[in-house]
Amino acid sequence: MSLTLEQRLQELEDREAIRQIVCGYGYAVDGCNADAVGSFYVEDGVYAVGDIGAMEGRERIEAITRDAGHLKLVHAGVAHMSTPPYIVIEGDLAVATCHTMVPMHGEDGFFIGRLSSSRIELARQGGGGWKIVHRQNWVQDGSPQGPAMLARLNEAPKV
Repeated sequence: MSLTLEQRLQELEDREAIRQIVCGYGYAVDGCNADAVGSFYVEDGVYAVGDIGAMEGRERIEAITRDAGHLKLVHAGVAHMSTPPYIVIEGDLAVATCHTMVPMHGEDGFFIGRLSSSRIELARQGGGGWKIVHRQNWVQDGSPQGPAMLARLNEAPKV
């Protein structure tokens, strides 16, 4: 079945909006912009970090920007960066898979302080925008969780 020009344009717009959310998170969290961080998530969104735990709800996720440990990293020189996401869209649901890394500044220059795999599940909102419903990160430390999640690259969103 061939897509109409309007459908193709909508898919491109959706993909760009999702990319903006994926990469915008790093800028917002490093800029300690709680409102911007929160704007990427639904009210009851979840940000689960495998070796740290889950942050549940927009307010808790926004609080990352005020966390003493996070502020110490920001003041020492840190950047939360995402690779270009692989995006699967099915109707009003989407999933973006990518790697995320945290370059940090140290005595000998910059180094990668953390490298993770990420699966970001999103839902279309009223008005057509997208928001994160659930984000799962697993540190790429040789444990099986990260590669297993990356292997689900083409798995449809289940938000």
